[in-house]
Amino acid sequence: MQGDKQNRYWLDQLIAEIIKSNPTGELIVSSGISPSGPYHVGHAREILTADAIYRGLVEAGRKARHLHFVDDIEALRKRYPYLPKQYELEAGKPLYKIPAPDGKSKSYADQYFKEYQKSAKILGVEMEVLRANELYRAGKFTSMINLCMQQRDLIADILQRVSGRAVDDGWQPVQILDESSGSLKTAKLIGYNFDDNKAHYIGLDGKDYFADASKGQIKLDWRLDWPARWKLYGVQVEGFGREHATKGGSFDTGVVLAKEIFGYMAPIPVPYENITLKGETKKMSSSLGNLVKLIDALEIIPAEVLRYFTFKSRPARQLIFDTGLGLYSLIDEYAKTEAATLAGDEPEFKRAWQLASLSGESHVVSTVPFSHMAMVYQTARGDADLLMDLLRRTGFDDASSSQAESIVRELEYVGRWLQDYAPDSVKFEVQTKLPKLQLTPTERKFYEGLRQALSESQMRPDDIHNGVYAVAQAVELKPSEAFKLIYRLFLNKDHGPKIGFFLSSLDKDFVIDRLSLNS
Repeated sequence: MQGDKQNRYWLDQLIAEIIKSNPTGELIVSSGISPSGPYHVGHAREILTADAIYRGLVEAGRKARHLHFVDDIEALRKRYPYLPKQYELEAGKPLYKIPAPDGKSKSYADQYFKEYQKSAKILGVEMEVLRANELYRAGKFTSMINLCMQQRDLIADILQRVSGRAVDDGWQPVQILDESSGSLKTAKLIGYNFDDNKAHYIGLDGKDYFADASKGQIKLDWRLDWPARWKLYGVQVEGFGREHATKGGSFDTGVVLAKEIFGYMAPIPVPYENITLKGETKKMSSSLGNLVKLIDALEIIPAEVLRYFTFKSRPARQLIFDTGLGLYSLIDEYAKTEAATLAGDEPEFKRAWQLASLSGESHVVSTVPFSHMAMVYQTARGDADLLMDLLRRTGFDDASSSQAESIVRELEYVGRWLQDYAPDSVKFEVQTKLPKLQLTPTERKFYEGLRQALSESQMRPDDIHNGVYAVAQAVELKPSEAFKLIYRLFLNKDHGPKIGFFLSSLDKDFVIDRLSLNS
């Protein structure tokens, strides 16, 4: 039965396909992104898809490498809204040659990629980083540039035939770094000398210049750069966003260009869908501002949970990242899958958990429901010792003993989530002083009746819950109104956490005193 489950998992099916197509030798898995702005949660799918494939191959006993290309020689398309106005002048220039917005990093590309690299390390992604600007400046692409210049007409024909779009007569397979403007968009090619790998061009200033392909002054057009990489580095598998997988898109043209120009079979494609934010219809985008930075997401959920979120679904399925109450469900689902797997059971997403795991046979998050953790965290005001005591008092004695290390680690994520992302409906603060209240006789009777009932109780959650209903019924008050009265008394709000667990987490003397309406 376990074998059947494993064979149905998307990664296991993919690994079987890869190995069948490549029965011997080392396997190269590739990924790549342009550092054109802040890396967000959507970008995690690029490296995590590659990481899953790499790990799956190693797990199957194959030698493999994960190469990550940093497209930092690409031009900045435009000034994005988050950039200062002076960046209007930087549009068209290679990302690695543009000043960093933070004023500290070596370049624009460095600022954003370093943050992504830090996130990748936290996520446990093993990848060899290749900077495109360094490869071009070292002459790695020179032979490919020469070949493409020689085959310009055939390439134009392929692009037109596969994409269905006309190619201008003046189109060239390369972009030249204009010495006069620093842009990749302004040079006008006059001719190319294959003996010294140099292009003769007219710069933006109208003067003659020469660009050397072996020194990174010339780069391939994106649709050629991609298949050229496959050939140069022997890539056999690559994941990429679905926008590249459209009919006539960059992957389709890449397949034909790889075969007819570079003499190479295109890698096995693994197109993946976008990760969008809940409530958004468009994919995350720096220019639109509808994103959660990847490094910020890793402040509110452990890396393993984000890995699990990505791995449990097939790449072709769109994922919705919810920083609000949806986080409850995600973390609780992970915790249940983790606990069941560690207990020797066979939960539905066991394979996804195994692939997501970075810490081996130990709990990453506790089995305490996230909603309860958020409640006791706020009640304890983040104090770990008090929180442990509250967990014991609210029925989680086993977890507080056996999973103490996980709970303490989890508190950091809970605290940051409450501070930056939690909806107001779940945030509260226990009032140290009696709020100002205008009470009816019935409402006063309710407080007094509840005070008496709880004075005689063990303050167990179920007892408190049942007691509230019984007293409300006795004084002819609707349960919803009774809950509001309690929330107003203790939180100065009309809503709050589950009454039974909440009141049981508080000191009994404090509860009785507050119900007596003492300030």
